[in-house]
Amino acid sequence: MSCTHPDNEFEALVYLAKRLRRRFPALGEDAVFALIAEELESLDGARLRHYVPVLVENGVVRRLRESRHLAA
Repeated sequence: MSCTHPDNEFEALVYLAKRLRRRFPALGEDAVFALIAEELESLDGARLRHYVPVLVENGVVRRLRESRHLAA
């Protein structure tokens, strides 16, 4: 198992959760997992699963940036 070459989608999502927790330390673990789950659900029908973790990460980061921008 490698963070740069995960064996499967699940491993990639585990590493994603760790990266997001480091990048946004104010967010609780439950909040990070909830955001990942919401983005993952929106991509449920994706045929090409290889890019799903990247798309999930982009969606979560975009949502967090937008919410910070709205809160400021």
